[in-house]
Amino acid sequence: MPGPFNFESQPKSLRNLVLSTNRQLAWNTALADAALTQRQRFDGGAIVELAPTRRSDIDYAGKGTAFATGGQVTSFDTKFSGFKAELAPWIAGWIPAFLMGKETVTGVASPYTHTFAFDESTRSAVPTTTYHEDTADLKYKCPDMCVNDATFTINDIGAIMAEMTMIGTGRQIIGAMAALPALAAESYILGSDAALSFGPVGAPASFVGRHMSTTLKLDNQLAVHKAPGGGQYGIFVRKGSPKFSLTTTIAAKSVDDVYTLHENDTASAYTLTVNSGASAQLQISIPQVHLKTTKLGFDGDMEVWQLEADETTCYQVAGVAAISLQVINSVPAYLMGA
Repeated sequence: MPGPFNFESQPKSLRNLVLSTNRQLAWNTALADAALTQRQRFDGGAIVELAPTRRSDIDYAGKGTAFATGGQVTSFDTKFSGFKAELAPWIAGWIPAFLMGKETVTGVASPYTHTFAFDESTRSAVPTTTYHEDTADLKYKCPDMCVNDATFTINDIGAIMAEMTMIGTGRQIIGAMAALPALAAESYILGSDAALSFGPVGAPASFVGRHMSTTLKLDNQLAVHKAPGGGQYGIFVRKGSPKFSLTTTIAAKSVDDVYTLHENDTASAYTLTVNSGASAQLQISIPQVHLKTTKLGFDGDMEVWQLEADETTCYQVAGVAAISLQVINSVPAYLMGA
């Protein structure tokens, strides 16, 4: 065979993802380029899947063959999965804003304090537009994208790790942005700066030194709403009941102050505060925790308690949200319509 057969291979490190602080004011209406301002560092393995649903006549008789003789695409779905990133202040606020949907901002100048909670006033998810460059040639926007779930992993050293999944109505607009935004310099929110306060409501204690790791998961249980007249795309994305789970590992000590909370079903306050700078802070607050499980485990030769709680054992009392996240950064606000 004649050659040559060389081609320009495409490294994943040159892929790009651009996000926006803005929400879409209308479904099926992509944000303008000017609203897409955050060129985000991310694990290059994260991908958008454009998944078609098809029909065919393969299961029907009367066609003289066991094989299909025709078919067509009946719908499209979009999913952005595999996103992983070190937790910088901008994305630390963006993920809970677009997942939880309720934001309260204080501060008239940077740093701003953002408090996030699940928005229970609506079952509609918060749509935004993402921009992707997968190869030198394949560049596109995905409107109607909504954050379905997120995981924050806090270890003893290094940046907190964030993961998330987004789903959309199946729409995709092929074409490049006029220009990519500049890549911002980043600071990071570090696990080594995490200070855990935990214990009976009204009398929590510091667990700095004994707190080994924490994983927080948030889930919107999103579903794409499809109905006759909507064509091949979803009409909008709706939320299910909000879910969350917390797993924390704490070193045991000679005088028990952990298992007894589980044994007595003691209402406990849980606050994990991470301060990595004036504009790089995260706080996870659960005011009424009842431990779901407390398992004895081992870190090498050291005994540890593995604590678990979720939305079924963390209660909303006196109107105070069952869980809230607070982020301090330089962003004036998320979720503004555009």
